[in-house]
Amino acid sequence: MDSGMISKIQKAKRYAEEPERIHIEALRVTFRGDHGTYAVTLEKGAWHCECPFFQQRGVCSHTMALERLLDPMLQPEPEE
Repeated sequence: MDSGMISKIQKAKRYAEEPERIHIEALRVTFRGDHGTYAVTLEKGAWHCECPFFQQRGVCSHTMALERLLDPMLQPEPEE
């Protein structure tokens, strides 16, 4: 492995330890829950899930789990 690749791997590890560097603007995931598999999306700060509970309540365990997992990367970017 060349030194350029080693440097990029080291940088990637450092970036992964600093999630505040990342801001997620849009996201689509497949979430395998206890009662089925659902598509969950995030666009313009709004979550959506295909599960029946989300359709009734506008929030569900799938979206809440992703919010908890991704919280540092979902915060608005600071204005410069």
